[in-house]
Amino acid sequence: MNEETQKYIDEFEQYDLSMEYGCVNALQKTPWKINAYVLETLRAVWDSGEEWKGLPAKYDRTLPVYPFGDTKIQDVEDKVAVKKFKRDRTKIHTMNNREMSKRIQVERTLQIAEEYAEREKMWYVWQCDFRGRKYPVESFLSPQNADYSKALLEFAESATIVTTEDAKWLAIHGANLFGVDKVSLEDREMWAYFNADKAIDVCNNPIESKWWQEADKPWQALAWCKEWAEYSIARANGETYETHLPCASDGTCNGLQHLSAMLRDAEGGRSVNLTPSPVPQDIYRDVAEKTTELLQIEADKGEILAQQLLTLGIDRKICKRPVMIVPYSGTLHACKSYIKEALEDKLEDMDYNPFGDDDLFRPSQYLARYVWQSISEVIVAAFEVMDYIKSIARLYAKAGKQFSWVTPTNLLVRQTYKEKKGRRVHTHISGSMVTVHVKDGIPDTINVRKAVSSSSPNFVHSLDASALTMTVHEAIKDGITDYAMVHDSFGTHSPNMPLFNLRIRESFAKLYTENDVLYNLYLRATEELPDADVPEPPAKGDLDINEVLVSPYFFS
Repeated sequence: MNEETQKYIDEFEQYDLSMEYGCVNALQKTPWKINAYVLETLRAVWDSGEEWKGLPAKYDRTLPVYPFGDTKIQDVEDKVAVKKFKRDRTKIHTMNNREMSKRIQVERTLQIAEEYAEREKMWYVWQCDFRGRKYPVESFLSPQNADYSKALLEFAESATIVTTEDAKWLAIHGANLFGVDKVSLEDREMWAYFNADKAIDVCNNPIESKWWQEADKPWQALAWCKEWAEYSIARANGETYETHLPCASDGTCNGLQHLSAMLRDAEGGRSVNLTPSPVPQDIYRDVAEKTTELLQIEADKGEILAQQLLTLGIDRKICKRPVMIVPYSGTLHACKSYIKEALEDKLEDMDYNPFGDDDLFRPSQYLARYVWQSISEVIVAAFEVMDYIKSIARLYAKAGKQFSWVTPTNLLVRQTYKEKKGRRVHTHISGSMVTVHVKDGIPDTINVRKAVSSSSPNFVHSLDASALTMTVHEAIKDGITDYAMVHDSFGTHSPNMPLFNLRIRESFAKLYTENDVLYNLYLRATEELPDADVPEPPAKGDLDINEVLVSPYFFS
């Protein structure tokens, strides 16, 4: 063990980690069981070999047939047709390769679910990463994995629904799964009651009644349909209902919520629902509207690509992933990739292509510039916070030290990004060229680029982990014993959700009213880097953090 590591361990042990340990233990004590209804449906669907939403294709898609007869491709005169054939073939080939790992994931998940299907209860081992984020050790069937994986799991213990108030969050959860999450909580609740007959139809015949496949998260929606159908029948008969379904409350672009809170950014806070409003605010829609404005200016100048993109329509789905990556050091390059994928998805649902036979490289590159510009204009303070964190990390790297900080839950976080020492060895295995990286000694030089670029996302992740830990810590006192936690999605049984939601808000408010995380970062840096000119944190705005206590859509 080197001196630096020993120093880290010595300091680590100085902090009281009882809150962290308590949270992990609570997650580990949550008993789960297999949802037999979802398992039966998933197995039947998968074995059919048909394509179903939310699953990869079980078999490779057929590659396009060579359309030019005996003519060699280099001799074909219609170069446009040749280009299209190559593009289509490459697309299918790439898709088949990409889905291979997904198929393995489904098969292994099904296998594990079937092995545990008869057990009344099962538990997960949970762990913390270096930032404090909590993960189950299992890598296939897990409450943090794909949609179908979550759907295969339900709480082993039940909670009793007696009143419609007890069922409120079961109803809201269903609406959220179907993408009905941009309306009021009351409207979401009514949506569930309005669609009870559809849920019953799905429950009785999930293969034929495919309404659940219209959902954003179809397999969890399937589990909800069964639960809501059974509750609806029990309610109609004047009976109580024992619910096992985890109901989730999700943050609004949670990374930006934390960044806005750090700097008390009122405008950013409004966009991500840190302040109360009659309906949920939608930052993805805000960015889409700003992007549309910028494109309209270019279209009025006669820019063809701008006109084509406006014809296509710029909606929140196109802008969602680029916005989501901002708190985690997202780049324009990544934005271009997500934009291209979003355009492909949008065109699949359209009867025409405004770009003709051209591929989406130029449109996606063009649009990405304006989406990224819109993000920088809508989310100003967030970039200021991230730049500040990066500036501190850069000072640590220049001093040859690992960037470190202490979270509000007393977890000492230390980044360890060092330059790799080694050599590349090129060899042949089974007729294929393989490159092997051989380590050469223990690295001792900090990878400045990696240390700086990772600093902001790691810092934000450590704070969302603190918020989760603090929430569970308080919920334990309330007697809540079952938790479905995924970083920025907190869940338990429907009857317990009103109290749980209060604890979510109280914990977030406490995190930022009792801790000035940026100033604490500054103080630690001045102590550890006495020779550095450490900048003071940016000036704060006038956001009242306690408004989150009465903001219904902060987590919803």
